[in-house]
Order: sequence, then structure tokens, then C-alpha cells
Amino acid sequence: MEFTLAQVAAILQGKVEGDETQKVSRLDKIQEGKPGGISFLANEKYASYLYETEATAVLVSKDFQSTKPFKTTLIRVDDAYIGFTLLLEAYAQLSKTSFSGVEEPSYIDPSSQIGDNGYRGAFSYIGKNCKIGNNVILHPQVYIGDRVTIGDHTIIHAGVRICADTQIGNHCEINPGAVIGADGFGFAPQADGTYKPIPQLGNVILEDHVRIGANTTIDRATLGSTIVRKGAKIDNQVQLAHNVIVGENTVIAAHTGISGSTEIGKTA
Repeated sequence: MEFTLAQVAAILQGKVEGDETQKVSRLDKIQEGKPGGISFLANEKYASYLYETEATAVLVSKDFQSTKPFKTTLIRVDDAYIGFTLLLEAYAQLSKTSFSGVEEPSYIDPSSQIGDNGYRGAFSYIGKNCKIGNNVILHPQVYIGDRVTIGDHTIIHAGVRICADTQIGNHCEINPGAVIGADGFGFAPQADGTYKPIPQLGNVILEDHVRIGANTTIDRATLGSTIVRKGAKIDNQVQLAHNVIVGENTVIAAHTGISGSTEIGKTA
């Protein structure tokens, strides 16, 4: 994907200082910048790299003042870090939407419904009575159990397992190897010292704009729902047990384990 500096500036509402017809096709670290790449300078401790970088362009904040000559072209924006983040988002979105069509072999049960402009990768599986929205991307080897619903513009990466009755909202992203909706860890102690499994009859609900990291596991509820509210971001290798509720816009870092029925953040 290639953009002129004028196009980049328009996306970020910035101003090009130099030749705005130059083209960039790559995002670089400023210390590793090469022709055709664009980088950013948000922290003064990296300012020395501006005078050495070979990147075609560098995003800087409007108030940045150089102290010596440089070769790159500047794009001035309100905040260089936020600007580069927006550029990363735009680049990533274009990369993700390049997937379309159906690869074979893949399977969808005749009782299930799927919207328009989606992608189903090879060896993906969709069970019975599922409802999947528009512009949904299912990468190879995704498993979707029975009665699952998935909203529009959601991306499910390779090897994800989504178990029966899970509900996933719009604009969600689930990274490789995650398991959503497996049985919770529930056992009733018996008089003879053994443990009897407690049936897990609930489900998992992921609201809109939720991100789930790679190899994270979220257990279905015993009764009711395990819920991740809208905007929450869950890192890699996190365990959410049965009936957990994660509040809106909550962020959970890697290797966190949360025990059953715990409520975190703004849950009401």
C-alpha cells in the first residue's frame, strides 16, 4: 500500500513541510528509517535520530523545533504520538480488509446465516444456527460452535475456538489461539472425597469494540453470562473464569487470572 505525503497529511489533518508528492509504503522506527518509510518523533530523547534517519518522512508535533539540518520531510501534526497511532490504525485496517471470499475446504451448516463482504479461511468451521454479520473475517482453522452470533466488522484470527452460544459484538478482534466459551471450572465435592462436575449452562458475551489477545481463555458461565463490556482490551494469555464481568474500557495485561464471579471496572 502506497500513499503520498499529501494523503498522509490529510488523514492526520497535518501539514507537509516539503514535497508532498513523495510516496511512502512502510512504517519505520525513526532510528531504522529508510527511503519509502515514514516514522515519528514524539520523545525528545530520540531527537538525534531525526538528523540521521533516511526515512522519507517523519511525523513531528506542531511545536517541534529542529537544532540542525536534516534530510527527511516533516509532517507537522497536533501530537506526533497520537498521529502515528492513527496512521498505524489506518494501515492495519487496510491490511485486514484485503481478505475476501471463501477458501476451500471450509464448512458452514445450512442452518446458519452469514452477511456480505466477509472472508472465510481454509478449514474454518461454522456450526448450526449461527448468525454472522457483514464484513466479518474468519481466518483459517477458526472453529465456531452452534448458536454463536457475531456482529459486523469483527475479525477472528487463525486457530480461535468459539464455543456454543457465545455472543460477539461489532468491531471486535480475537487473536490467534484464544478459546471463548469453554466450560468453567466447577466441581461439587462429594462425601467420598471425589468431585462431581457442575454443568456449565451459561455463555460468554463480548460487547462491541472488545479485543481479546492470543491464547486467552474466557469460560462460559455456570448460569447466566460471563461478560466483557464494550471497549475492553484483554492481553495475551489471560484467563477469565465463569461468570466474570469485565467493565467498559477495562484493560487487562498478560498472564492475569481472574477467578469466578469476579467483577472488575465499570460493570453497571
